[in-house]
Amino acid sequence: MGKATKAAILAAALALAAPLAAHSAGLGKLNVLSPLGQNLNAEIEIVALRPGEEDGLTARVAPADAFSAAGIEPSALLNTMRFAVERRGSQRILRVTTTQPVNEPFVELLVELQWATGRLVREYTFLLDPPEYKARDTFAAAQKAKPAAPAQPAISAAAP
Repeated sequence: MGKATKAAILAAALALAAPLAAHSAGLGKLNVLSPLGQNLNAEIEIVALRPGEEDGLTARVAPADAFSAAGIEPSALLNTMRFAVERRGSQRILRVTTTQPVNEPFVELLVELQWATGRLVREYTFLLDPPEYKARDTFAAAQKAKPAAPAQPAISAAAP
């Protein structure tokens, strides 16, 4: 392999890595806390924040052109979404809620996170469980956690 080829490969690798270095904040795992038929209540981890980036950190549903570029059809549900950056100990989370109940079990969402020196768009696709499914899981977990009752000795009447 010649010097020109090695230089071209190195330049391409640096060009691909440059956007990664520019974005330090990121969005992690989404955790849905609400069932189908209720207002959405979900949390998204905010990861890799550098000192000072949390000032002015905002989130919103990504613009329509981002949905077009991703090949996603925006739903009316997205108009009811609200985002709030919250602190949980030393961790920052993004609280995602809706102002109306979510009746679509399958949700596709593009979240735009912005801070003073950067911007990030991330796609999330998730399913909402029906309320009775969540209640069944809660009941099963409670039954597993419930300690077994100690055995009671049988009382028998003595024969005269």
